[in-house]
Amino acid sequence: MSQPLVHAAQVRKSYGSNEVLKGIDIDVEAGEVVCLLGPSGSGKTTFLRCINQLEDIQAGRIWVDGDLMGYRQKGARLHRLKDKEIAAQRREIGMVFQRFNLFPHMTAIDNVMEAPVKVQGRPRAEVRTQAQELLDKVGLADKAHAYP
Repeated sequence: MSQPLVHAAQVRKSYGSNEVLKGIDIDVEAGEVVCLLGPSGSGKTTFLRCINQLEDIQAGRIWVDGDLMGYRQKGARLHRLKDKEIAAQRREIGMVFQRFNLFPHMTAIDNVMEAPVKVQGRPRAEVRTQAQELLDKVGLADKAHAYP
């Protein structure tokens, strides 16, 4: 069996004395759809931010596509990656949060294309084809040229 696309083991995150993530374990397979449900303040967004290293975790580990996020492990010790290395990891992960903040002056397809073109430096024609496929996949193909 292949490894999960996202694997989190015993992830803990606190803000002062408020422990928000209390030993989160989750495996998400490629192509699997997962919903995080819970009341406001229960840690859903914090966990997603931890996956992408937008928040530091106090304990546990998170792997995305086999890569340990934010750290390099040598023996039993973890060593924090440099900011440049973390940025390189982030370039391979796309996330949309509850406040998705689309660029209002750009169409839906242009918003989808922005990161692959600007961050990854990929050719617009290649990215446009993939963006259209992604919009189609989520039932928004007819909104490709609509503004938010």
